Amino acid sequence: MPEQKSPAKGEAVSRARIRDAAIRLFGERGYPVIGMRDLSEAVGILPGSLYAHISSKDDLLLDIVVTGITAFIDVIQPVVDADLSPDQKMREAIRAHLGVLAQQVEQTRVTFHQWQYLGPESRAKAVEIRQKYEDLFVQIIDEGVASGAFRDSGHHRLPVLMIAGILGSATEWYRPEGRDSAEEMADAIVDQVLLGLQQAA
Repeated sequence: MPEQKSPAKGEAVSRARIRDAAIRLFGERGYPVIGMRDLSEAVGILPGSLYAHISSKDDLLLDIVVTGITAFIDVIQPVVDADLSPDQKMREAIRAHLGVLAQQVEQTRVTFHQWQYLGPESRAKAVEIRQKYEDLFVQIIDEGVASGAFRDSGHHRLPVLMIAGILGSATEWYRPEGRDSAEEMADAIVDQVLLGLQQAA
C-alpha cells in the first residue's frame, strides 16, 4: 500500500485543494479510472476523510464542470452585452474563450471531455449550464442575421455546435508554450468561422 502523504506545512486540505488534485488526475488518467483512494493519496488524507469535503466523486466532477463553464460565461457575457458589431462580438467571444483556456488548460480539458461521465442528475445540471454558454453564441448569430451581417441558414444553433466543438477540442492542440498565442489562435479560428457565417459579397 502506498505511503500516505501528509499535506505540506501550511497547506490545509480543503475542497479547493481536492478539486485541484481531481482536475490533474481526471485530466491525466480519465475520470473512470480514478478512485477515492487516488484522490486521498494525492492530497495526503485517508479516503474516508474526503467525505468531510465532498459528497461523492460525481459531485466533485460536477463542481469542476460548473466552475469551468462559468469561467467562460463570465468573460463572454460582457462581450455579448457590448456595443459591438456581430462579427466583432464573435471575434472577442472566441478570444475570451481562448484566454480562459490559456489560464486553465487542465480544468478546461476535464470540463469539455469528462462531463459525459456524470450521473443522470448531475449531467442534467451540466447540460443546463452548457446551454447557457452556447446561448451566448446563439445570441451573437441571431444579432448577425437580424442585421444582415450573417447568412440566415434557418438553424442558428447548428453553427454554434460547430464553434463549440472547435473550442472544446482546443485543449488537444493548444499549448501555452507553443509558437502562437491564444489570441492569435483565436483570430485564426474566427477568420474561418466568419467565412461560413457572413453574407457573400
